[in-house]
Formats: sequence, C-alpha cells, structure tokens
Amino acid sequence: MVIELQKENVSLKEIVAVQVEKIAQRDLLILQWQEKYRLAMIRRFAAQADCYIDPNAPKQDSLFDEAELPEVEPEVAETLEVAAHQKTKPRGKREALPDGLARVEIIHALPESELVGPNGEQYVEIGRDVSEQLDIVPADVKVLKHIRLKYAVKGQEELGVKIAPIASTILPKSIAAPGLLAHVAESKYCHHLPLYRQEQIWNGLDISIPRNTLCRWMMEVGQRVSPLVEYLFADMKQHGFIHADETPLTVIDDVNKKPEDLSHQGYLWLYANPLGVLYDYRSSRESKHPMEMLDDYKGYVQKDGYSGYNPLFHNKDRIALGCMAHVRRKFTDVQKLAGKKSRSPVADHVVNLIAKLYHIESVAKKEKRTETEIYQLRQEKAKPILDKLHQYLKEQSGKSPPQGQLGKAIQYALNQWEYVVRYIDHGMLNIDNNPAERCIKPFAVGRKNWLFCGNTKGAVAAANLYSLIESAKLYGLKVFDYLKFVFTELPNADTPRKLEQLLPRYAQAHLPKINKPKSE
Repeated sequence: MVIELQKENVSLKEIVAVQVEKIAQRDLLILQWQEKYRLAMIRRFAAQADCYIDPNAPKQDSLFDEAELPEVEPEVAETLEVAAHQKTKPRGKREALPDGLARVEIIHALPESELVGPNGEQYVEIGRDVSEQLDIVPADVKVLKHIRLKYAVKGQEELGVKIAPIASTILPKSIAAPGLLAHVAESKYCHHLPLYRQEQIWNGLDISIPRNTLCRWMMEVGQRVSPLVEYLFADMKQHGFIHADETPLTVIDDVNKKPEDLSHQGYLWLYANPLGVLYDYRSSRESKHPMEMLDDYKGYVQKDGYSGYNPLFHNKDRIALGCMAHVRRKFTDVQKLAGKKSRSPVADHVVNLIAKLYHIESVAKKEKRTETEIYQLRQEKAKPILDKLHQYLKEQSGKSPPQGQLGKAIQYALNQWEYVVRYIDHGMLNIDNNPAERCIKPFAVGRKNWLFCGNTKGAVAAANLYSLIESAKLYGLKVFDYLKFVFTELPNADTPRKLEQLLPRYAQAHLPKINKPKSE
C-alpha cells in the first residue's frame, strides 16, 4: 500500500511539474503578445523618433569622456513649468523673397487734392516705403505649334519637295511636350499626386487629358529613360560604398489576372551612394535580385539584418556593413514599452552609449572633416565606446528572456556586431543605413496616395523615374528642370558621351539649383 502511494505521489509530482512548465510557457507567450500589442499601438499612435535623452547624461562637451555612465534612476525627469502667456520660442525672422523672381511694381500715390496743405503748401515726394507680397499665376498652359516650311522649285517637280526637319521627341506623334511630361512626372513621383487627381486639375483648366493617357505617357517615358538609368547605376558602382534597402509594392499583373489572385506583392530594391540613387523593381524579395544587380560590384554594401543580402558576401570583394540605427531602434522599442515609470536601465545604458557614437559623427559632419580625419577620430573616440558597448551586451546576454523585447534586442546587436562596427574602418563609410531609408521615404509616402501599380511595366517605369528624381534631388537640382532637360535631350543622346552628360552629376553644371533657406 505504501509503495503504491509513493508511486502515485511521484506520478502526481510529474504531472504538476508538467503543468507548471505549461503555465510558465503560456505566461511567457502572453507576455510576448502583450509586448507586441503595446509596441504596435506605440508605432501607430505615438511619436516615431527612436532617439532618447537621458536626464542624468553628461553635457555634450563631456560626451567623449570615457568614465562609466551613471545608472539611470527610475524617477521621471524634473520638468520646467512655463507660464501660459510666456512664449517658448521667439518668432523667426521672415526670409526675403528670392531675387530671381519677377517683380511687378504697383505704385500707391495720393491724389493731387491731398497733396495741398491748409494754406496752399505743396507736398512733394521725399522717399518710398517698399514692401513685398508673393503672388502666383495658375498654370500657364500653352500650345507649341510647329510649322514646318516646305520648299519646291516652280515648274520643276522632278526636283522634289524639301521640308524643314523637326527635332526628335521622346514620345513621337504625341501631343505631350517635354515640359508637360516633366510636370506630370514631378507631380506624381515627387509630389505624390495620383494621375486621377491630375486629370481633375486639367479638367479645371478646360483641357481634357484622360487618366489612361497620362498613365501611358509615364510608362513610355519610364521605359525610354532605361538606358540612362543603367548608365547611372554603372556610374554609382564605381564608388566603393553603396547602401541597399527594399520595400514592398503592390502590383496588379494583368497578364496573370485570376479571380483568386488579382495582385501580387513585388519589391522595390534601393541602391544609393553619394553619386546617385537607383530603384529596381523585382517581383519578390529573393536574394538573387541584389546578386544580379551587384554581381560585378566591389566594395562595401551597407544593409540591415535581412538574410537575403548574405549571398552577396560569399565573394570577398564585397564587404558587409551593418546599421547602428537598427540596433538602437531595438532598444528604443524596449524603452517605449517600459514607459516613463518603469524604465529599463539596460536599454537606457545601451542607448546612451550609442548616443555618444552619433555625437562623434555629428562633430565630424559639422566640422566638415576629411575621410582621413574621420577615420582617425573614430579610431580615437568611437572604438573605445564600441568595445565598452560590446562587453556590456555580452554581460547582459542571457539575463533577460530570449523571447522578450530586451532579449531580442541584445541578441540582434550581438548577431550584427561584426558588421555594425566596420564603419570605423574607413572615413567614407556611414554609421547607419539611414541614407537608404531617407531615399525609400518619398516612395513610401507616394504609395499611400496611389496605392499600387497597374502592371509590371508600370512598376519598372516608376522605378526608373524615381531613380532620376531622387538622384537630381541628391545634387540639389530642381526636379522639373532636370526632367525637362532629360526628356528634351535624350532622343539625341546617341553616344555614350552624350548619355553621360544627362546624368545629374554632369547636368548640374548648366541647370538651376534649389536655393536653400538660410535657416537650413
């Protein structure tokens, strides 16, 4: 009897242990989903900035000190109370209107009857008070009427007829002049104005340009500029450093339109560096696509943690470079989840150390240091901070649940460490992949307006036009002027030399640039 009870007791203990383990697993799963839910709400409704300012952090002039950072106290930082009537920021000085704008003088004079004093005195002009207002004339639309003169010799029909030639156009037999095509392209791909809205605007000007016509124009010019875009990318690959990123794009493929599969998710791959920006549409996120684009490239490739880029680096001529912003973002997510009342000292400490690294980059940029000087600065100042951060991450590894946000952040940082620290190896490299993300942003904003591409050809054309627009912006060119220049000159660019001169890098010599406000 006693033996049976002992066996039953052991069996019950095993059952209890199993149940306790299941409950623990469920509690952990609940915690994970709670964190995911809260983080999703934060990303949707809260501020998106991933920067963090420690109230106990030293001032900027001591950021380079290598003393251990003080631990962050859990109390909320003290705030300053400002009276309701007190202005927190003085009103800025109004910028002068550009000198290049045409001026129309409007003279305001008093009538002759008011220029006579009470005893017959005569008032005369002694000066002028000048103020300016900015006005606009709505779209100045005009028709370019080409008249080709024809010539013949009277009485000698056998000599035939001669007619004056007309310049080649990017869209032969089309009513669209280069300026109109540039305007439509800039409105859609730069100012995110869908074609159906542009159609409505033209209707308001008593001009009928159907949406399908606008769409056909953009597809055709997008295809015609393909040689220039290929030349742009070949030029970019001569540089030893390139950013890479990708973003999804919904495409309605009319070639394979089935009731159950009306659309597919393609991807717009981005490649950027100081020489230009290239968008490349592909039907998937497979690693073969960057391999095809960068097969002949040698140098650094900066990317995020997506494993699809890994095959690129089987060739030793290409070197992987990580993104410190992605590492930081994981820990700022932990801070957002913790909130102000229950701060995470580990996340705070990591973010503060990364803030020091970014301050070093800010100093180098502000002082316009050379690549050699930047390399020396990073070796002297950034390397000790990186060593300290790496050691701290290794110490904290395993102390947090691996499936929790903090555990995931630590593990991500350690997995990417080999790549994120490489930026200190050369002065031309960047600490993060933010330049690529900034180039992705215009496309992402436009995607919220026009939602999808009608077919694969439209997606490729859009990628080509985005490439030219963002590359022009990289050099400070006015988008309309650059596109009009390209659409005008491309039909006559029949040699590699002429095609090269259409790239923004060379076109900037004779095209107007945007005058940035002094405040910038």
